[in-house]
Amino acid sequence: MPSTTPTARADFALGGTLGAAHSAFTLGFRRNLANWPVLMGRALFYLVAMAVLTALWDKVSSQRLAGTLASSLPQGGLALYVGVTEWITLSVASIHLRLEDDIRLGMLEPHLLRPKPYLLQKIAEAMGDSAARLLGLGAAALLALAMSGRALPPAIAFLYIAILGPIGTALGVLIYAGVGLAAFWVRRVLPPYIIVQKIWFLLGGLFAPISLYPAWFFGIAIVSPFAASIFMPGNMMIAPSLAGFAEALIAQLTWLVLLAGLVALIWRAGLRKVLREGV
Repeated sequence: MPSTTPTARADFALGGTLGAAHSAFTLGFRRNLANWPVLMGRALFYLVAMAVLTALWDKVSSQRLAGTLASSLPQGGLALYVGVTEWITLSVASIHLRLEDDIRLGMLEPHLLRPKPYLLQKIAEAMGDSAARLLGLGAAALLALAMSGRALPPAIAFLYIAILGPIGTALGVLIYAGVGLAAFWVRRVLPPYIIVQKIWFLLGGLFAPISLYPAWFFGIAIVSPFAASIFMPGNMMIAPSLAGFAEALIAQLTWLVLLAGLVALIWRAGLRKVLREGV
């Protein structure tokens, strides 16, 4: 019987790994769609939040107060910008809670005995979950925008956002995966989660573009993964351009690679701790 070459075995292993990741993604996607009442509740929360924030920014923008940032706001306020940033942040799956449960409750070891990579499957499953949320919240956002009677941005802006939005959500999943892996050391990830979430909201410009920040603070925020995650996609609603889109895409892909590497390093350090000290 002819033996398989190392290259063939490697290709088979890679194909099996990618197949497992695809299956996990599909599972997360279908599970979220099947749990449609929760998805509808999330969409309702999104619409309520947008109604409040839209009213706020429309009021601030209408004043155009001299000497304040209100004079720098685009005509019509920041409703469309906030709509994109909220769409992304609310679509990120809570992977940190799933990782915390598996690590803290000692459920990790059985997964490590399986041939499929545990962390990759968890991340892929969270990506599928997030993809379903993106579709549900995106449909609610487009419906609300059509009913609002607001002037629409150029059609190309929606194309840019359709590409940058999912990548921004993927960055959020990786950020929260890193938070979840902190359970190897702190057991409960709520404190680091709250810290990271608030930093994300601030440096990412969730409620207002970071371009309105002081220059020194903007310089810090713009080079962070948080700005690549939500500010850069949201900015396409304010100032869509091919150059801005290309810059945002490069920043997102760069941070995607860097965060994936960071999560892998944290995972390996956590495994070494478990093998040395136990859970």
